Amino acid sequence: MKSKFSRRSFLKSSLAASALGFFRSEQAAAEPKTQNVHLTMNYTHLADSPAELENFYEVLIIGSGYGGSVMAARLSRHHQVALFERGREWVPGEFPETFQQMKSNLYCESHPLGLYSYHTHRDIDVMCGSGLGGTSLINAGVVIAPDRDMFKKQGWPEEIKKAALKGQFESYYRRVESMLNAQSYDPARMRIHKANNLKNSTDQLGDPFHWAHIAVNIHGSHKTPLGDRQPKCHMCGNCSTGCNTGAKNTLNMNYLPLAKKNGARIFTQMQVSHIEQNRQGNYLVRGTRIQGQDKHPFSIEARNVIISAGTMGSNQILMRSQKWGHLQLSPLLGQHFSGNGDLLGLGFNGRQATDMLGNSTARIYRPDMISGATIYGIAEYRQRKNIFERYLIEEGNIPGALVQLARRLTTFVKAQTSPSKIYRAWIDFINSKDLEKGSLNHSMVYFGMGHDRAEGRLQLDHANRAVVHWPGVQQDPIFKRMIAKIKQHVAVNDATYVKNPRSTLLGGNNLITVHPLGGCGMGDSVQTGVVNHLGQVFHKNGSLYPGLFVMDGSVIPTAVGVNPLLTISALAERAAENMELR
Repeated sequence: MKSKFSRRSFLKSSLAASALGFFRSEQAAAEPKTQNVHLTMNYTHLADSPAELENFYEVLIIGSGYGGSVMAARLSRHHQVALFERGREWVPGEFPETFQQMKSNLYCESHPLGLYSYHTHRDIDVMCGSGLGGTSLINAGVVIAPDRDMFKKQGWPEEIKKAALKGQFESYYRRVESMLNAQSYDPARMRIHKANNLKNSTDQLGDPFHWAHIAVNIHGSHKTPLGDRQPKCHMCGNCSTGCNTGAKNTLNMNYLPLAKKNGARIFTQMQVSHIEQNRQGNYLVRGTRIQGQDKHPFSIEARNVIISAGTMGSNQILMRSQKWGHLQLSPLLGQHFSGNGDLLGLGFNGRQATDMLGNSTARIYRPDMISGATIYGIAEYRQRKNIFERYLIEEGNIPGALVQLARRLTTFVKAQTSPSKIYRAWIDFINSKDLEKGSLNHSMVYFGMGHDRAEGRLQLDHANRAVVHWPGVQQDPIFKRMIAKIKQHVAVNDATYVKNPRSTLLGGNNLITVHPLGGCGMGDSVQTGVVNHLGQVFHKNGSLYPGLFVMDGSVIPTAVGVNPLLTISALAERAAENMELR
C-alpha cells in the first residue's frame, strides 16, 4: 500500500531509518567481497595498415555494423572487398570502465574516434556505437525475430512480403543465430536476480514470458573464424559500455573475422563524406582518414559501393551525395524514420534486491552481487491483432561506469516513505561501499519497444549533419501502453515508477532510441522507397543506380517492434545471396 508523503510520516520514517543505519553502520562500511579475474583473450587485430589502401576496389563497403559486416563476410568469398569504418578498432580490455572514460570517448566532430555516438535532436535522441563492429560493441545483443506479419505493414516491397509469407526468412535467422552463437538463460544453471524478478512479476500478472537469445557466450567459451578463443561470460554487467572480456559476440568476433579470412581488406578511421559517380559509371568515395589529430582527405574509386553506415550515417552520406555529389535520389530520402518504439523506465527502490548494477571493472568478480548480461528476459505483449498495439518489455541493468552517477541522481526521487526504503536511499546518498543494500540495487531497469508510426524525418542541418524532426512523437499511443504495463510490473515489486530523465520536462521532454531505423526505406519503386528489396538505390527517374546499394537499419521502412539486429542481419544475408554486382 502507498503511504502518504506527509511531514509526520517522513519524520517517523527518518528516525527509524537513522536507528537502522546506526545498528548497521559497521556492516555498511564493510569492503565488498571480490575475486580477481584475469582477462586472457588473445585477439587477432582485423584492421589493415592505411599504407595498404589502394585507389580502386571492386566492392567498397562503408560501415561495419550488422549490414556491412554480413555483406563483407559473404561477398568476400567471390569478390575483391574493402570495408571502411569511421571509428577505431576496440580490443577487449580497452573499453571504458569509468564515467570519466566514457565522457572522454563520446563521438563528436572534435573527437571522431569516440565509441559512444549520442545524437541530440529536438524530439528524439539517438544512441549508437562507433568503432569496428558498429553498435554491436555497445548493445545488449538480443537476437529475436520479428512477427512474420510485421512484413505485411505498409512500406515493405512485394518481394519482401512474398519471401516472409513463404517462410524464407527463417533460414536466414538461423544462419545469423549460428554466426552470433546466440544462447539463452538457463534457470537450472543460473540465478540472476534481475532476470528472475521480471519472470516473477510477469507470472504474477499472468502475462507471457520467454528467455531471450543473446549474442553472449553464457555457457562456455567459443572460437572465432580466425581461431581466437573467446572466454565464457563472467557476468560483470558491462555489455552496454563494451565487453572487456571478449565473451560478447560482437561483430569483430564473427562476421568480420570471416571477411578477413576470406581476403577482405578492413580499414578503420575512414570517415566517408559523400559519393560521386564518375564518367565511367564507377563511384568516387570521398572522405577523410583520421590519424591522431590529423585528417587526410581521400578519394577512392569503386565499381560497387554498399553504404552500411547505420541509419544516421547512411542517410547523411546519401543526403550529402545528393547535395555535393549530384546523385539524383528518391524524394522519400530521410522519410519514415522510426525509433522502434524504444522506451526506458525504472522501477525504483522495490522490496527485493535485484543485483542489476554492473561491476566497476571486468577484472573483478563479485560472488554476492552478480549482474550478468544486460538482458536475459522478455515479457511478451505481441498477441494483439493490431500490430500497432504490440510491444515487449525487457529487463536491463546499469553498467559499472554509470552506477555512481545513477546512485546520486536517484537519491532525489520522491518515493514511498518507510524505514527500509529511506535506509536504502541513505546508503546510496552517502555513497556507501555496501551498494548492494542501496535503493538503486533494489530497482529494475525496463526496456520497452514496440511499433511506433515511423513518422520521423531526417534532413541536413546548417552543418550538413543529419538531424531528426518528429514533433509529437511522445504522443504515439504505443508509449502510453508500454508505460501502463511497466507500472504494473513496478507495482508488483512495491517500487516507484521513474521516467527516463531525458523524457521529463526538465530533461527536455525527449525520447531516446538505441534502435534508429528508416530514412532509406525499401520500396517497389522510387515513388514508394529509396532502395529496392535488395537495397539497390533508385535514381530519381525510377531506374536503379548500377552497383550502388544501402544495407543496414536505414532500409527498414517501419518499426519492427523487437530488437532489430536479427532483422537487419537477415535482410543483409538475403541481399548478399541475391544481389547482382557489376
